[in-house]
Amino acid sequence: MQWAVLTLAALCTGMAKGGITNLGTATVPLVAWYFGGKFSSGMLLPMLIIADCAAVIYYRKNAEWPYYWKLLPWTILGVIIGTWLGQEIDDLVFKRIMGVIFAGSVGFMIYRDYRGITTIPNQWWFAALMGVLAGITTMFGNLAGAATTVFFLAMQLPKQTFIGTAAWFIFTVNLIKLPFQIFFWGTITLDTVKINLLLAPVILLGSAAGIWLAHRFSDRFFRRMTIGLCLVAMVLLFL
Repeated sequence: MQWAVLTLAALCTGMAKGGITNLGTATVPLVAWYFGGKFSSGMLLPMLIIADCAAVIYYRKNAEWPYYWKLLPWTILGVIIGTWLGQEIDDLVFKRIMGVIFAGSVGFMIYRDYRGITTIPNQWWFAALMGVLAGITTMFGNLAGAATTVFFLAMQLPKQTFIGTAAWFIFTVNLIKLPFQIFFWGTITLDTVKINLLLAPVILLGSAAGIWLAHRFSDRFFRRMTIGLCLVAMVLLFL
């Protein structure tokens, strides 16, 4: 059962990094339910980095770097805050908080699409808010996807640019998180890394499948699918 859960998580993680954005988010509650909240974050992080490597190689020419740098400093601040909160707040309570964040994020995207709003918030506080939220939530269950999705979708990036910018951004953030997970939380050990390496072929297979599927989705369908997957992840977090 443990291997089945981890294999499913590895496959979905690879597909998410290949272009089916936020699919990996739906696996977070499953792994957290089976292995525990904080420990599962350390178990998933090396999987994400392996999948990130494949994603950034494939989408290396699709990144929009000004948006990347606009969000990154605030996300690093959020990672530091999240590291501190991880030792102060109960896992269950924080999962519910993440569910609220998902609800607000999805609500914002749906409202914006429904009202046909074309203006985007360019103020510094919007990048600051989304960056800090991404940093905090990525420490708790690797859930930076909700905040970064809201930010990059709000910037009206085309599908390929959205995927490429998000891939490079999340790859950087995951590398930044490594020392915090190893030295402060102790959730990444030699044993967990061995398990991750055994699952590497599954992750790469998922990445290839995600890339293949992403090329067959229109921008409109991709956006709606992203919102739908955020809704699924939100419900799973509350449950």
